[in-house]
Amino acid sequence: MKLRFLGVLFFFSSCSFVLLGFTQPNTVVATINVGVTPTGMAITPDGKYLYVANNNNYNSTSSPLAGEDNVSVIDTATNLLVTTINDASFAQPYTVTINPAGTKAYVTNSADSASDGTTVTVIDIATNTVSAVITGFDGPTGMVINAAGTIGYVNNYGAGHPLSSGNGTTVGVVDLVNNIIVGGAITVAQAPAALAITPDGAYVYVACYTDGTPGNGVVSIINTSNNTANVNAITGFSGPFAITIAQNGKNGYVTNFGSNNFQPYGTTVSVITMSSNTISDTITLGIQPAGVAVTPDSRYVYMSNYNSLYNAYGVPPAYTDFMNILVPGQGTVNIFDKQKNKLLPLTIPVGQSPGGIVISPNGEFAYVSNFSYNTVTVIALQSFQITAAGCKTSNRYLSQIDYINSLTWTVTGASLPVMYFIYRDADLSDLAGTVSSSEPLLFLDHNRNPNINDTYYIVGVNSVGTLSEPVAITVSKSC
Repeated sequence: MKLRFLGVLFFFSSCSFVLLGFTQPNTVVATINVGVTPTGMAITPDGKYLYVANNNNYNSTSSPLAGEDNVSVIDTATNLLVTTINDASFAQPYTVTINPAGTKAYVTNSADSASDGTTVTVIDIATNTVSAVITGFDGPTGMVINAAGTIGYVNNYGAGHPLSSGNGTTVGVVDLVNNIIVGGAITVAQAPAALAITPDGAYVYVACYTDGTPGNGVVSIINTSNNTANVNAITGFSGPFAITIAQNGKNGYVTNFGSNNFQPYGTTVSVITMSSNTISDTITLGIQPAGVAVTPDSRYVYMSNYNSLYNAYGVPPAYTDFMNILVPGQGTVNIFDKQKNKLLPLTIPVGQSPGGIVISPNGEFAYVSNFSYNTVTVIALQSFQITAAGCKTSNRYLSQIDYINSLTWTVTGASLPVMYFIYRDADLSDLAGTVSSSEPLLFLDHNRNPNINDTYYIVGVNSVGTLSEPVAITVSKSC
């Protein structure tokens, strides 16, 4: 395995040992400049490139900037802009969806145009050029694709062709081989805002904003075998903005953004139990939860707080310069540990108005689009989980006994450690030893006091230099 981190530093002082040059989990490692008001993002299946839709909708009282409706392409190894894709078909691009083969990127154009209504632009990933434009939508703001890459589902939120914004009630089915809409549109609840497809491809869940009133939001469920919908399958949401489904298929997560007029704003994320299609938990966050993504192991849920209000919050906004000035506060990301069923006591500051979140296929990084900052924030994640055990053993010699603490552990995840560090203290200053991932996951600590139950802390580091949270193991029993 090629290591992507360099310059690891070590500091020794008497019996202490300190690691420098690595990254703690859940810390910001880069900020990338992209285009005007970035929104939706997608990562190629190999994890090499991030595609960012630049919505070019920086102020509701002003016209979009000429030539700024585009898509940024980021090299995830360097966090540098590779290219900016421009095309006449782009009209306030809102989301990017990449097919499972990694050959095509589909960009939903949320703004209406006089000629084509609203469209989906198809990008050939090999050349980063537009290869087709699919017509016949009305304010699409999301898309999902089946595992074969042959069928897509696109929501029609409404953009004036023919229904005004927020008044759409359908999802279109797209033949991605011929790039045409097929069959009749599927009726769902009002203002379908986002979609998610189950891991087995059997169902598409559609988060419908309705009118933004607390409790009036709906998730409609489409059966992909016959393209029929249970329109009011799950109710009780408040301005649902985004939806995602964990890879293990057990839970879905819906952000309750609140009213588009920001009166009232939302503060929660709803947890759906997929087996019963019910809201089983509610996570309280900050102002306007917007983006949501789940790690590949289905354990951690990352959620952004948009935290942006109009200048005169408290009065329904009118279309005047004064009333429609967006005032962003500090954008943040929260983490929910599904295994422990609790919100972690950690808030990650990102850019202003963070709207979208995506996580790399190997779980190494999260990417957050900052609408008001024109940037993407990169967060290093812990991409693996360590489970440890320990016991006491000994070696008997003619004149003495060597008392040994034996540690063993297993690891699961998508991007596994390349090295493990074993410490004797919670401060991680007393290093007992290191173990390479190429060796058996075993550590023997010799010459210990058999009457003391020692506690050890195991830390792993993956190939991009991100450390794990320490896993504590107390050795108290005999082997």
